[in-house]
Amino acid sequence: MIGLAVLADILVALFIGRSALTAESVGCYLTDAMVIGFHCQGFWASDSVSVWLNLPAWAVYGLMFAPYSLKATILAILVWLPLIIFIVASRKVAQRA
Repeated sequence: MIGLAVLADILVALFIGRSALTAESVGCYLTDAMVIGFHCQGFWASDSVSVWLNLPAWAVYGLMFAPYSLKATILAILVWLPLIIFIVASRKVAQRA
C-alpha cells in the first residue's frame, strides 16, 4: 500500500507539479511550503486520497516530529505498526522452524 502511494506520489510530482489548483479545479498537486505533501480537491474522495498520498511522507516525518507532537507520534505508530508486526511474526515463525 505504501509502495503504491510512493509510485502515485512520483507520478503526481512528475506530471502535475507543485502549482496550486484554482478553486474550481479538480485533482491533486504537490505542496512544498515547509515539508513536502500532497493536496487533493474537487472530488468526493479528495480527503482520503490526500491522506493516502501523504502516507509515505508521514512514515518519515512522523518519526522526526514525534517528540514534538502527539498527532505525529500517533501517525508514526500507525504507519510503522504493520511493519513491526510483520517483523515480529516472521521471527517467531523462523524460531519455530
